Amino acid sequence: MSATAEPNEQNLAATRILDYGDAGVQQLAQKLRREGATPRQLVQGVHTWLMAGLFAVYSIDDGRPVSESVRRRDGSCAQRMACVEALARAYGIPTRVRALWLDHSFWFHRLPLLRFVLPKRTLMPWPQFYLDGAWVDFDEIYGPIAELAQRSVADHVFTNRGQSLFDAVSNTAIDFFGRLRATPFARFDLSNFVVADGGTFDTRDELMARLEPKRSPLGRLIFRVLYGGRAIRRERD
Repeated sequence: MSATAEPNEQNLAATRILDYGDAGVQQLAQKLRREGATPRQLVQGVHTWLMAGLFAVYSIDDGRPVSESVRRRDGSCAQRMACVEALARAYGIPTRVRALWLDHSFWFHRLPLLRFVLPKRTLMPWPQFYLDGAWVDFDEIYGPIAELAQRSVADHVFTNRGQSLFDAVSNTAIDFFGRLRATPFARFDLSNFVVADGGTFDTRDELMARLEPKRSPLGRLIFRVLYGGRAIRRERD
C-alpha cells in the first residue's frame, strides 16, 4: 500500500490500465470537458455520460485498459469505474483506489448461475477522487452519503438486482463503509458485505498487481460461456 494522505505524481500518472494518453480516450475527454466546471462537476459529468455511453456488460477482466473499454463502448462496473478515474486524471484530478473484498453473496442476484461456485470473496477496486481538498470515495461523488440517502430514489438497501452498482451511486446511498449505521438511514448499510479492506493504492495497476485473484482456466471458461460480454442481468428491484 503506497497511498499517501496528500496527492502525489502517481495519483495523476497515465498507467497501463488508466491509459488516458490514448487518442480515443483523449478525444472523449475533450468531448466531455466543460469550461468553468469544478473538479467535482467534471467527475459527475463523466460518470453521467458513461452510464449511457458505455453499455453495461459482464466481465472479470478488471485489468483491461480504459482505451479498450472506450473503443468497445462497453464495460463491467469495475471497468467503467476505471474509465471515470482515467478521465479524471486527464483533467488533472488526482485519483487512487481502495481494495474492498466483498462477500460472494453480494453477487448472487447478478450472477445466479454461478451462485454455488463463486469464490468466498471477490475484489472490488473502489476509486477515490481528490475533490475540494479531500479524498472522496466513488459513492460520494454526488454528495455526502447522508444526503444521498435522504434523496434516494429507493427506500431500501441496494440489492444488486436492478441497476448496476456503477449507476446506483448517482441516485441512492451505496454505503460499504457503515457511515449510516448509527443514523436514521441505517437501512442503506452495505458494510456487512465487506469482509476485508485490502488498503489504499496510488494506482489501480498496483492494486491489481498485488491483489488480483488467480482464477483457474476452468473458472474463466465457465464465466465466459455463461456471462462473458453479455448485457448485465436486471430484475425488478
